[in-house]
Amino acid sequence: MHEENNGGPRPIMDPNPTPSGRESGRDDLDRHLLIALSTHSKAGAGVEFVSRFFTAREHVDLTLFHIPAAQAAVWAEETSYETVEAMETRAATGHGKGRKLVGDVKRALAAAGFDPERIHERVVAPRTSKGHDLIREAAQGRYDALVMGRRALMGLGEIMDKSLSRHLLEEMSHSISFPLWICRLPESDRRNVLLCVDGSPPSERITDHVGFMLAPEPGHTVTVFHVSSDGEDAPEARAVIDRSVALLTEAGMPRERIATVVRKGTSPARLIEDEYHAGRYAVVAIGSSGAGRGLWKRYFVGSVVRTVFDDLTGAALWVCF
Repeated sequence: MHEENNGGPRPIMDPNPTPSGRESGRDDLDRHLLIALSTHSKAGAGVEFVSRFFTAREHVDLTLFHIPAAQAAVWAEETSYETVEAMETRAATGHGKGRKLVGDVKRALAAAGFDPERIHERVVAPRTSKGHDLIREAAQGRYDALVMGRRALMGLGEIMDKSLSRHLLEEMSHSISFPLWICRLPESDRRNVLLCVDGSPPSERITDHVGFMLAPEPGHTVTVFHVSSDGEDAPEARAVIDRSVALLTEAGMPRERIATVVRKGTSPARLIEDEYHAGRYAVVAIGSSGAGRGLWKRYFVGSVVRTVFDDLTGAALWVCF
C-alpha cells in the first residue's frame, strides 16, 4: 500500500473542546486546514480560495490530501501473475499521478506566499470509499476545517448532486464533527465573512469556528447576521446577537472587527442573499441543524441553506453540523 504521511493528522486529546470542536486550551495562532485534492477537478476552487482569502499566511498550516482511484476488484479464480502485476502497475501509476498533483499544488501555494515547510503532503491508498476515507482523515486529525473545491462553470447545486461533497452531506453527516468549507472559484473583490446565526448548537459551533479562523486575519471582518420576525429590538434577537458576539471574542476575534445586522422578516434565505450580494462577502458561514442520515432531504431541500447554496457564486460556504 502506498502512503505518504508528512505532517498528517494530530490526535485530539482535549476532553473539553470549544463549540466547534477545537481544543479549548489552544492559544496559538496556527490554523491547520485539510485540503482534499482530486485529479478530476484539481481542487482548483478550494486551493484558489485559500490562496486569496488568507492575509496572515504565516499562521496557516496546510495538508494536501489525495486518494488515488481504487483498482478494480479481481475474483480469486481470475487471479494470475499477470493480473496482479497489472493491478500493481495501475496502482503505482495512480500513486505517481497523485504525487505529481500534490507537488504541483504545493508549488502553487508556495508561490502564493505560504511557507513550503508548512505545506504537508498525504497521498493515501483507498481503504473503503473516498467519502469514508476523507471523513476518517479529517476526524482523526486536529484539522480546523476540511476544504473542498468546486469547478468554476457548474452551479453549486448541480455539483452537489453529483459529487463527493453531496455524498458527505447527505449520507455521512452524522460522522462529520469538523467544519466543512465548500468553495467556488473566488471573485477577487470579495472580502469578509457573513455569519448567519440563529442561536442553535450548530450556529454556536460555526460562530466559534469563524472567530478562531479570523482572529489573526486583520484583512477580514465578521458581520453577525440574524433574521427575526419581531425585529431588531426583540429580546430573542438581542440574545442571539449578544451570545454570538461573545463567542467570537472568546475565540480571539477583536470586537472592533465585528459588526452586527438584524433584519426583520419571515424569509431568511432571501434576506441572507440580499446581504450576501450587497456586502460582497468572501464567505457565508452557517450552522446546519440537519445532522443525521438523509441530511440533504431532511434539511437542505426547501431550506434556507439549500436556497443559499443554489445562489452562492464567487464565495465559499462554511458549515458546521
